[in-house]
Amino acid sequence: MTGKERVLAAIAHRETDRIPLDLWAEEAVWKRLMRDLGLSSKRALLSRLHIDLRWIDHRYAGPDFSPPEGEYIENMWGERFRIMPNEDRVACGGALDRAQTFEEVAQHHWPSNDWVNYSHLRESVRRDEGCAIIYGYADIWQRAAMARGLDNMFFDMLEHPEWVDCMTEKLMDFYIEDWTRAMEATKGKIDLFFLISDLGTQRGAMISLDLFRRFIKPRIRLMAELAHGFGKKLLFHSCGAVRSFINDFIDAGVDVLNPMQTGCAGMKPRELKAEFGDMLCFHGGMDIQNALPFGSPEEVRAETLRLLDAMKGNGGFILAPSHTLLPDIPTENILTMYDCAEQYR
Repeated sequence: MTGKERVLAAIAHRETDRIPLDLWAEEAVWKRLMRDLGLSSKRALLSRLHIDLRWIDHRYAGPDFSPPEGEYIENMWGERFRIMPNEDRVACGGALDRAQTFEEVAQHHWPSNDWVNYSHLRESVRRDEGCAIIYGYADIWQRAAMARGLDNMFFDMLEHPEWVDCMTEKLMDFYIEDWTRAMEATKGKIDLFFLISDLGTQRGAMISLDLFRRFIKPRIRLMAELAHGFGKKLLFHSCGAVRSFINDFIDAGVDVLNPMQTGCAGMKPRELKAEFGDMLCFHGGMDIQNALPFGSPEEVRAETLRLLDAMKGNGGFILAPSHTLLPDIPTENILTMYDCAEQYR
């Protein structure tokens, strides 16, 4: 099977020749892996690790909202970050953090689709035509919460629902057009669209089911309908303990759920596979909180096999880390995970 065939078969709950694999990693880990393996490009690293998906996105070409003194970086959404000496980004509030009126929210510099460039996408998909292509980092709630401030967003959902509707609809308008332009630029070569909204903590949901159904689920449904209208699949990302939302994810049209953070409450792989495995494909699962950073290679191999055994049968699983690989994870453990998974039958 090609990577594309393998991934699409897994999503369709069909057996594959091996488990599909994906890679999430911080930039420092990409660089270290390439250095340790003597590789000169990310594409070479993806090939070495047997990765079946390739991620593509637009490129920003719009105005600069960061202050000239360099106090922070502000992106087109109004999220603000400081760059640390190790190149990590640390959130430092948002452009709407101090907004006091609906007018301030509505008149924020919400981005234009003309601020981003798609001209490179056709060549990207041509180079990796044997792989499954996943597009974008669309975010329909969390990105607004980053610009507004998460504590403010919680308050707004209860006291200013029209503010939340305004912010999320601005995001929806952008991403509907963004996905449409990306499909045109790639001549329809995208296989999956990526949608984000973090809803879980380590121990449970971040918001109530009622608030999720009021503000977030309808937007997931609209984006799923858009992807399905293109004949494509939707991969939805939420960190944490989100088991209480999974039936609603399925009802809204989610095809693949990432990252299956198995160290969180209620997220045991075998239970998720038994309860939802016929309706949902899971993506992720390999524990970055304990097994990968602190285990020996032998322990990582054993943990990888336990995960694969729990998720086997009728496709429905793409192995990846339970979130981005961090610099505290040894190179040997990363190689052990991917080599073990590639050989598993």
